[in-house]
Amino acid sequence: MDLTPNDEQLALQTATADWCRDNMPLEAARSRRAGLWQDLEAMGWSAMTAPGMDLDHATEALVFAELGRFLAPMGLISTAAANRWFAGSFEGKAGLALPVTGSDAMRILDPVEAGTAVMWSAQSVALYAAPDDQPHRPTIDLSTLQGRQPSTSPVAVSNAPTSPLHLQLLSAAYAVGCADAARDMAADYARLREQFDRPIGWFQALKHICSDMAVRAAVARSQLYYAACALDAKDGEAAFHVAAAKRLADQAAIDNGRANIQVHGGIGMTDEAAPHLCLKRAHLLQFIAPADAALLLEDAA
Repeated sequence: MDLTPNDEQLALQTATADWCRDNMPLEAARSRRAGLWQDLEAMGWSAMTAPGMDLDHATEALVFAELGRFLAPMGLISTAAANRWFAGSFEGKAGLALPVTGSDAMRILDPVEAGTAVMWSAQSVALYAAPDDQPHRPTIDLSTLQGRQPSTSPVAVSNAPTSPLHLQLLSAAYAVGCADAARDMAADYARLREQFDRPIGWFQALKHICSDMAVRAAVARSQLYYAACALDAKDGEAAFHVAAAKRLADQAAIDNGRANIQVHGGIGMTDEAAPHLCLKRAHLLQFIAPADAALLLEDAA
């Protein structure tokens, strides 16, 4: 299994990062410009592994990690899954549905302009009707709105073994990008901010924090690559590798988000600064297709 991205994948990864930097900067995540979703669809990211596209999950994971670095809309995860598993039953944008614990209702993330929603479970993914007529409220992630509606019967269900793994992989890719964004933000600030006539990155305590962030992001990205390749190769242990990628990516995103705020000091805790955006996205991603602890610990029993 070759885990090294080829030239075509690297070119696509670079093009994605360049487009996001120019059209979807992280700092503007709280108020995305009108027409952004249509531009994202036009770039083809919402249907990379749809039937007939002939792209693999490894390429998709590379691209989604770059999208995650810029806190791209959460609806891209669910729409990509819908285009892959519900071709013919779906078109347009799909929100991301979460069950509401203790209630016969579902929460729809990124519901604006979405007429359907995708809900993940460990065994399947299901497509639900989600009329965009419910009031929208903020989530902990300031870039993501949510709606709420009563639970209904699904429009379609995919019981293909790889369908839940696909959505879980994309969520892990978003978390890897989030960890990368926090790492880069902290390193840039450590080079810029001066104290005692030196950049604060010169001090050993800050060097260690930034080094730990880099290691966490690198480990999570390596596992993401392996999991994506295992899924493409139909490896018998793909479910374990995808769950491991999700677990490592979520933890890296949370820990790097916290460390990023620490590096920024007092300003990092203010609403005007951007570091908290990464941490809040990381917290939201933990609720999306979470890794099964029993699966990860099975061999240790």
